[in-house]
Amino acid sequence: MSAKADCSYSLWLERELRSDHAGETGAVWIYRGVLATRPELALRQFCLRHLETEKRHLEKMNTLLKPESRSALLSVWRAAGFLTGFFPGCLGQRAVYLTIAAVETFVQKHYQQQIDHAELQDYPDIRTTLQACMDDEIEHKNESINLAGAHRGKFLQGWCALVGAGSSIAVDLARRF
Repeated sequence: MSAKADCSYSLWLERELRSDHAGETGAVWIYRGVLATRPELALRQFCLRHLETEKRHLEKMNTLLKPESRSALLSVWRAAGFLTGFFPGCLGQRAVYLTIAAVETFVQKHYQQQIDHAELQDYPDIRTTLQACMDDEIEHKNESINLAGAHRGKFLQGWCALVGAGSSIAVDLARRF
């Protein structure tokens, strides 16, 4: 089957694509949130580069999912994404890099679960798209981990755990609404 928004998907696939669209929307807004803090040049360049990748991912999701099938909570995902970027952006580069690593760790697992799902084998174009997006997210995660360094204080560990849990809740909600 062709990977176009005019396809009729199974309920499972439509829900998964809705969660992906919502996630990519949130990702765009995470970087916008960081950029709103007017970060130093190196972090600004990092965010601008990754923002462009996330915009491309969102464009891909836009082609896969009809507008009426997208999450009814997109304004929530925009606001949550913005705050997820803005808050660590106020704390500094390290907090941003650790936040991005936490988000991308979750996203990698999420995409991998979708790619591994048997039903997706009937949609090779979508599977390829999800794999390409996941590969980009892994690069973002690895770059963030390298830039953050090894030491994480208790506060940032807690924050990253909250970000991971929030991502999981967001996926569950996006699948339904």
